[in-house]
Amino acid sequence: MERKFYGITTISERGQIVIPQEARLELNLNPGEKLLVIKEGNFPGLILIKVDQIAEMLSNITRNLAEMERLLARIQKEEENRV
Repeated sequence: MERKFYGITTISERGQIVIPQEARLELNLNPGEKLLVIKEGNFPGLILIKVDQIAEMLSNITRNLAEMERLLARIQKEEENRV
């Protein structure tokens, strides 16, 4: 998973933040676009995901999980054959 640092933003008195310009341009974030706001576990932060990209994200996760399941099954089969 690629990580990128876009900068620092400040929460306004109204609870608003500004997404850095580089992030908006690179991720094609436009005024009025909807973002899903997620908190992950005990991590003290937020994840923002474009609402129109959620289906694609879930599809990628499902595909990756299926791939991992096949890999684990193959490893288990190899282990059984060694015994």
